[in-house]
Amino acid sequence: MNQRNQIVTENNLQKFVDGELSEAKAGMLAEIVAGDETLKKKVHEYREINRRLLEIYAEKQPEPLPARFSIVVSGRNGLPVLRVAVSVLWLFVGGLIGYALQGQLESGEFVRPLPVEAAFAHAVYVPEVRHPVEVNASEQEHLNAWLSKRLARPIAAPDLRAAGYALIGGRLLPDAHRPAAQFMFEDATGQRITLYIRHGRDARASSFSYAESNGLGIVYWVDNGLAYALTAAADKTTLTEAAQIVYREVNP
Repeated sequence: MNQRNQIVTENNLQKFVDGELSEAKAGMLAEIVAGDETLKKKVHEYREINRRLLEIYAEKQPEPLPARFSIVVSGRNGLPVLRVAVSVLWLFVGGLIGYALQGQLESGEFVRPLPVEAAFAHAVYVPEVRHPVEVNASEQEHLNAWLSKRLARPIAAPDLRAAGYALIGGRLLPDAHRPAAQFMFEDATGQRITLYIRHGRDARASSFSYAESNGLGIVYWVDNGLAYALTAAADKTTLTEAAQIVYREVNP
């Protein structure tokens, strides 16, 4: 029984489906799965997720680099606009780091503080018109299952309609060498809010913290080993109310 518990783990099941287990371990797990209907169903679901992802990415075609990324303008004194943009970006990051270092020290790997990472992801994807998310809200069940698999934790898009925001969809993001998730929501005026989720690295629960910079507000916290950050061009009260909804759904 102990040997079975060591073999049948969520991580091993995912590696089994992805073909990443050693031949010996894969053989042992295949034998166990063959005799367990629950495990059979789970393996089937994981394989179906992989199949759907292959279909999704097979449909994506290369697109030309958007014009906004072309660096062709110089300042009046010959100072490249790129240099100015980098300076502004570092000011933005510095402001967030000042908040993030309040109880957010992390070690063992290079990881940007949570509000910084969440703000970067928000700034990159919220302006997108055609591809703000990888998986649309119409496939929410698939989206939840996919992100849960990749983070190896149950992940689900919260219902923020009470706060005036409807789900657009979500995507997988990198966080150091681990996966992270982002859900995106939009209100009736087109204002968008994002929920960034990653492994908390510190299992202790924390109360809501708040950071703001360059017109963005971020409410962030750690709960049950996962770190959450809500980001929007909104005030602290609005973000906190939405964060309380997320917290209640995660802790029913």
